[in-house]
Amino acid sequence: MKDLNEFIKEFGSEDDFKANAFYDKHLDCIRVRTRDCSVIEERLSHIFTMLKSAHSGQDNFVGFTIKGVRHLFEELGMDPKGVFRLTDIINAIVGKYPDQVVKEVREAFVSVEGYKEIEVELKELATA
Repeated sequence: MKDLNEFIKEFGSEDDFKANAFYDKHLDCIRVRTRDCSVIEERLSHIFTMLKSAHSGQDNFVGFTIKGVRHLFEELGMDPKGVFRLTDIINAIVGKYPDQVVKEVREAFVSVEGYKEIEVELKELATA
């Protein structure tokens, strides 16, 4: 059996984690994770579900989910093809739905290191 040091070298550690986003074609949502940990989901609106750390004493925000992406892109007048910067998607949502929930998600997201570089590919959305 491998010792802990070998295991961490082989599979990485939490320090290796980078915030990321991906399109879940089965649930038609964009999943955004800013930290690798167990989460609790809190539904905020018809668009957003906030992901919070399941561990007390840690920074609560660890990501979010954007629901109904296909319909949302139609409402925003955005072409659902290609690679998008997540900040562009969120800014478009804020422009269409400038409510407190949307602003809360954006505020939490912009506090994440490297948030401007996070992209999501929607090729499966265009062909689904």
